[in-house]
Amino acid sequence: MPKYKFAFYIACIFLFSFTRASAQEQLTLEQALEIVLKNNYSVQIAGNRAQIADNNASAGNAGMLPRFSLGASANLASNDTKQKFSNGTDVDKAGAASTNITAGLNFSWTLFDGMKMFAAYDKLQALSEAEKLNLKMQIENTAAQVITSYYALVKQKQLIIAAENGLQLYEERAKIAEKKQEVGTGAKSDYLQAQVDKNEQLSNYLTLKNAMAQLKANFNTLLSRSTETDFIVNDSIPLNYSPAYEDLKNTVQKNNNRLLFGQKNIQISKLAIKESSSSYFPTLTLNSNYNYGRSQNQVGFILLNQNLGFTAGLTAAWALFDGFNTDRQSENSRIDLLNSQLALEETRLGVETSLLTAYTNFKNAIELLNLEEDNLNLAEENVLMAMERFRLGNFTTIQLKTAQQSLDNARTRLVNARFAAKSQEIELRRLSGDLVK
Repeated sequence: MPKYKFAFYIACIFLFSFTRASAQEQLTLEQALEIVLKNNYSVQIAGNRAQIADNNASAGNAGMLPRFSLGASANLASNDTKQKFSNGTDVDKAGAASTNITAGLNFSWTLFDGMKMFAAYDKLQALSEAEKLNLKMQIENTAAQVITSYYALVKQKQLIIAAENGLQLYEERAKIAEKKQEVGTGAKSDYLQAQVDKNEQLSNYLTLKNAMAQLKANFNTLLSRSTETDFIVNDSIPLNYSPAYEDLKNTVQKNNNRLLFGQKNIQISKLAIKESSSSYFPTLTLNSNYNYGRSQNQVGFILLNQNLGFTAGLTAAWALFDGFNTDRQSENSRIDLLNSQLALEETRLGVETSLLTAYTNFKNAIELLNLEEDNLNLAEENVLMAMERFRLGNFTTIQLKTAQQSLDNARTRLVNARFAAKSQEIELRRLSGDLVK
């Protein structure tokens, strides 16, 4: 590719990138989290379930409150009636009308049911808290995914910037090789190799740009918005997290939402045992009615009957035998409690393993990051020296190419090391319940 065409091509790429960036939306991590918590379908579903559980956690749903009901009825009848009485009276009436009107206010309140209502109320409260924990876990996992994906975009942006900087060095090398060829101090093969290496770097740059477009489309999908929405992300990946392992272990035991959710399930299982065991006890219910009744007939002994009054009473019931159903329910509740305890221990072991793995990976990533930062400084200095020696004719094309490749690799490794450290930081924060406040 002629040099002027290549330079024009590079200039067009940079100009196009700058023009698009100036028109794009600047999307911060905070804005992305706000969007996903508002639009993400899984978060919305978990929020609705938490709201339902909160609505169900009421004294009335647990059976602790009295029940009032109002009822009324009216009946009208017309019958052909024939009646013979023992005193010799006969009644023969066609279309004899009769009306019957009743209305009543009924009151019922379970005063004692073996403490079932109290266990049910506590269980409903615990279920509500469990759904809130489930919502927090959903938000936490979604936030971790968004944060990781966002910094993956930042990483890709840094790789693109590194490729752009590399292109400038390859362009400078090609110019030096061309000038040396023109004055007779360099071989044409050096110039051709410089052009080949420059084109290879340009190909890598375009591949990175294409991957960036795909990452953006995936990120928009995660935010539940149009995949065509264009935006730019921040330039840096901050790292200012340095926890101690013992502190993390203590924090995880107190704040890890998976562990808290498992503990809440144990509480729910214990309350279910109390609820099922209440069937061994009798129930006592207070009943009261205030009724009105009016019955009017055109034939019969009672032509009008009207009542208005109040009644009250207590009803006691005790199931002496129910086919061992209470025993079965109590036994199943105890087994469910055992399963909840086993599940918690399994979760605890998994969380502890994940914590140790994430912390080890984080410490190694930080050490590798420090190494790569030092190595990049060496690689940059080495390229500058190699470029100057190549200009003076003291370095071969192969030696300069090796130095450039070392710099390219150092830049890539540094970006990847920084992203790896950030990914492990996100995982540690998620495990310790520190990711979502």
